[in-house]
Amino acid sequence: MSAYNSHFTGNTEMEMAWAAGFVDGEGCICIARQTYKDRPNVSHRLKLTVTQNNYEVLSELQGIIGEPSFISMLTRTEKMNRNSYALVYDSKHALSAIRKLKPFLRRKQFEADAAEKMWEEGMMGKRPGMKGWPPEVYQTREKWARKITRLK
Repeated sequence: MSAYNSHFTGNTEMEMAWAAGFVDGEGCICIARQTYKDRPNVSHRLKLTVTQNNYEVLSELQGIIGEPSFISMLTRTEKMNRNSYALVYDSKHALSAIRKLKPFLRRKQFEADAAEKMWEEGMMGKRPGMKGWPPEVYQTREKWARKITRLK
């Protein structure tokens, strides 16, 4: 057990407020756009990432939020004195993490709202079937993706 773990006892309101403050300061709610050779439209994925040079703090944050995620080491550059890491939540797990943190978010409150609206209106997390989505679904997703980007 690290020194960081001693402050936290379970998934309490205070811990979630701490986690939200950390995400407000160090996190990013964004939409990843992906293209595939065999698909004509861009694929949109909701992401929540938190970047930090302290692995233990990210691990503690991961435990408090309690959603499936991973921590990866970022490529170190000449400008970096220490290794940096990214805690990444993807797709429905990002949405679940955002929903848990949302009551406590301040700076990223509008981004969280937009992410939820994009998820619902853009039919995120659902399968399009053999013919793909109608153009309106892609337009809705792109509209919300641009909105989230503008909120940065």
